[in-house]
Amino acid sequence: MSIKANVKVINFAQEMARVKREVKRLGNSKIEDKIDYATATLKQVTPVDTGEARAGWKNLHYQGLDGYTEGKIFNPVDHIEHLNNGSSKQAPKYFIEQVLMTIGIITPN
Repeated sequence: MSIKANVKVINFAQEMARVKREVKRLGNSKIEDKIDYATATLKQVTPVDTGEARAGWKNLHYQGLDGYTEGKIFNPVDHIEHLNNGSSKQAPKYFIEQVLMTIGIITPN
């Protein structure tokens, strides 16, 4: 038994544009959530002596040329690189890269 159906979409181009906007909105929201989660996780795992390095984690969300959200996670504290290289017994060497790989922000080559 075969069933035939005809579907007519009114204002097809307009509907496709709406779908494209919705996909972009949902994708951007997911990207922002991932950036925020990575930043919060880095704050949690950063070794603490004075708390300066932990408090230093910040992020930015901005719109790329294609309209999709891009982001930057950074820590301007001078000794964050030293901590990431294993100077503290509170966190393993390369803890930053480990967090970002676990979350899926970066992938190993």
